[in-house]
Amino acid sequence: MSYSYTDIRDILISIKIDGLLQPIIVRPKDNGLFEIVAGCRRYLSCKSLGWKKIPCHIMHLNDRQAYEISLIENVNRNSITPLEEAAAFKNYVYDNGWGSIRELANKMGTSPSYISKRIALLDLPADIQDKIEKMILHPSSAEELFQIKNHEKQSELANLISKRHLSIKQIRRKINEDPYYCENSENIDVRSELQSFNKTVVALRIALNRISDIIEEDEGKDNLLISEMLSYNARVLRDQIDYVLRTKKKYAKNVFKYRLMTKN
Repeated sequence: MSYSYTDIRDILISIKIDGLLQPIIVRPKDNGLFEIVAGCRRYLSCKSLGWKKIPCHIMHLNDRQAYEISLIENVNRNSITPLEEAAAFKNYVYDNGWGSIRELANKMGTSPSYISKRIALLDLPADIQDKIEKMILHPSSAEELFQIKNHEKQSELANLISKRHLSIKQIRRKINEDPYYCENSENIDVRSELQSFNKTVVALRIALNRISDIIEEDEGKDNLLISEMLSYNARVLRDQIDYVLRTKKKYAKNVFKYRLMTKN
């Protein structure tokens, strides 16, 4: 884990004024050296001050125990970003298999849902994660985007949230009422209308697949007229599918504005 100059500077000033109030924790390694388990920033700060010796607690820990102590300290001291926290949780539960989400939550003194939501941040698009990392988008706001399954729409709403500084309540209202961001809208009429688009696309794709099967079955037969006719109809169906998807997107984008206008 890397630490910024600001991280070290703030702790360095504190240690310079008050001294090192809490010893660091280390564990012995097989090569005769010691590994810092908790207190790396304190160690680096003391090193920057030119200190030759600092107090430490030596603990005999396995990899899992060392990881737990380091993680708990970093989270309690707010010394890691939300995404670093998410990656650490994922590493503990899934990569190393040291325990379930509930077991980790008990060790961290938090809820299982907190652990799950943090890990889920890693599934968001890269541009959204970048906003979280740069503190442009708060993690709790980003968590509301989990309801949207389309990454492009997630990114668009994330831009809107950061641009307009939307509250959690405003984000939820937009997701629940605006079909462009969520096809599982609580508005039954809107949901039904969008399903009509979806059913049309499914029907066209079934027809396209059937024509593709016929083209494949007739491959090698010397009937140019039928082959051209089938290929032409396949192209028409692809164009129709694209048209319906474009229309659906345009409809979804504008229907919410229209409904707001008619309500007023």
